[in-house]
Amino acid sequence: MRGTIAQVRTYERSVQLLMVNQFTINLGFYMLMPYLASHLAGPLGLAGWTVGLILGVRNFSQQGMFLIGGTLADRLGYKPMIIAGLVLRVAGFATLGLVDSVPALLAASAATGLAGALFNPATRAYLAADAGERRVEAFALFNVFYQAGIL
Repeated sequence: MRGTIAQVRTYERSVQLLMVNQFTINLGFYMLMPYLASHLAGPLGLAGWTVGLILGVRNFSQQGMFLIGGTLADRLGYKPMIIAGLVLRVAGFATLGLVDSVPALLAASAATGLAGALFNPATRAYLAADAGERRVEAFALFNVFYQAGIL
């Protein structure tokens, strides 16, 4: 672990921040999802298939819109897309906790997916740009942070 941290410290602050940011995004996301499913099935009383549909819309919209998010990141810049994606994700998840109609839940879920499609490609492109010649090593370290957040 000390070796990994020492290795991360050899990178610019922006690369370090991207790694820590990805860790916290994954940590928060994977801590939230079981509670979200419980909220949808429990207090809202939605059927299992509806809960699966709402959660699936988020995944489908994120995976389906990576091209859009990457294109916007290339045209508008990495930082603005990362910030926009994170703000939209917070708003989408807050909305998931506040609304109780299925159409509103589906829209909020799609918004959280779009948010991921905005910040994920931008994060990786920013990492590649700022890591320079050491981008392969940087992506390996990035994946350590990514997976640690999931764990």
